[in-house]
Amino acid sequence: MRAYRPGDDCGRIVFNPDEIMRKRGLTDAGLCRRAQIRPEQLRRYRQNKIKFVTLDVAERLCFALECQFTDIFHYLPPAGEGSAAGEGSAAGEGSAAGEGSAAGEQAF
Repeated sequence: MRAYRPGDDCGRIVFNPDEIMRKRGLTDAGLCRRAQIRPEQLRRYRQNKIKFVTLDVAERLCFALECQFTDIFHYLPPAGEGSAAGEGSAAGEGSAAGEGSAAGEQAF
């Protein structure tokens, strides 16, 4: 096992709530309402255009979906370092998921 160095490809975290939402019968609007996040925020999570996730938002998403963090956020290791590496996901391509709270915090 090697240590991370700046510039290393350390994989990525993808956000994919679709299966849980289907099981719960929730629409995007319903999830936004229950988790108190903006539709734009949910869209950016789904496109994996967010660089970090606050625990507050992750907690609200898990509460709204009645699920565990690992049910909706998935780690994909760098290419060549795991079976899921290099494969696309239902959540799309991009970097780590996350954003500030519905009160207007921004990840950037």
